Amino acid sequence: MTEAIDDNTARPTWVEFRWYVGGHAFYFLAMGIQNVIYPYLVTFVLLLPADLVGVAQMFTMLPMFGLVLFGGLTADRAELRMHLIRLQFLAALPMLMLAVLIMAQLLTFPLMMLCSIATGCVSAFVMPARDSLLSRVAYRSPNGDIQQAVTIITAIQFGAQLVGIIIGSTAPRYGTGLIALSVVFCYLLAAFCTTNLRPAPPSVRERSQRLEAVSQPGWRKNIRDIQEGISIVWNSKRMLPVVLQIFFGGLFLMGVFSVHLQLLIRDTYERGIGDYSAIMMAFMIGITSTTTILSGVARRIVHQGRLMMLSFGSGVFVMAVIYFEPPFWFLYVLLFFWGSTSGISMSISRSIIQEAANDSHRARIMSVFQLGFLGGAPIGSLLMGLATKSLGPINAALVPLFGIGAVWLLLFFLTDLWQLRRIPRAA
Repeated sequence: MTEAIDDNTARPTWVEFRWYVGGHAFYFLAMGIQNVIYPYLVTFVLLLPADLVGVAQMFTMLPMFGLVLFGGLTADRAELRMHLIRLQFLAALPMLMLAVLIMAQLLTFPLMMLCSIATGCVSAFVMPARDSLLSRVAYRSPNGDIQQAVTIITAIQFGAQLVGIIIGSTAPRYGTGLIALSVVFCYLLAAFCTTNLRPAPPSVRERSQRLEAVSQPGWRKNIRDIQEGISIVWNSKRMLPVVLQIFFGGLFLMGVFSVHLQLLIRDTYERGIGDYSAIMMAFMIGITSTTTILSGVARRIVHQGRLMMLSFGSGVFVMAVIYFEPPFWFLYVLLFFWGSTSGISMSISRSIIQEAANDSHRARIMSVFQLGFLGGAPIGSLLMGLATKSLGPINAALVPLFGIGAVWLLLFFLTDLWQLRRIPRAA
């Protein structure tokens, strides 16, 4: 299933995996803080109306959507360790600019969006590189189990984001500029951890293809290589249904999370940033709890497709409860439950793609996976912003409710996702 890579012959050790985990934790700690700072500025400081909140979130996600395939191509051709170090240093610059603008009281909506879009552009290159490097580090660990590694990393990722949300929620008390500077510090620590990993050169196949392509026009070779990654996913009975579910999850659920919840809390329950942050924390605690449990039983998970579909279908229940306008305290319970089921879907879907991908195209395949998620998210953010403005926060919950239900039925009857089982890794 995987092609041999030069650096996999070294003696297995947990030390490298721990450094990878450390870098991953600091990177997503920064992301967690950002996930509070940008919505806080847009919704509670600039006080934008519902449709503009949706537009702002859409433009924040668009760079990832437009560049992630090129990010995967670049990662497949690069020495991943140094590539990731450079990108993490680069990720610190937009947040440094944002911090300076806030402290100098020069921040405007266009300048904030410029920083947000720049962050998204860098993230489009970071995510495929980080996912591709994970498989290298995981296969070099003593047990070499990619599904267990993915569940551990997912637990660390959302645990770090949870801490980031807590830090971000203190922005009104300590100042948004100071909190933005803490994001810069986290990115630098992530880069430092990455320096302690072994070099991760491109696969033998990718290096040989680069040499063969010297005489070809660069853009033509790039497009062909990106098409290879898309074609592999499109023709895979294992990967395509997973990417389709992730796409529609982004379309119907990310808009709820990034736009609808903010407006629901602000306009229906008349609460502020502290309550929004607490709701996000409940969601992240749910994800972290589930993925921590999964990391201990990952090797025994066989029916991957069923777990994915059941967790995806839970969104129907969540939206139905929101439609009946529960008391505010119940939103904490609801978001914890939603986070718990989302953690299952996120861990299992990444495991399926990582296990099915070959080394020479791994980053490109992971970028298609990211594109599936990100392709739906900007549209979903815009959709939920418009739906909330037109229907109100409560009635807008019907849009994802019926959308998720319809997609679940289509996936069940038209794909083999429900029957998808784990393929044991060859010894």
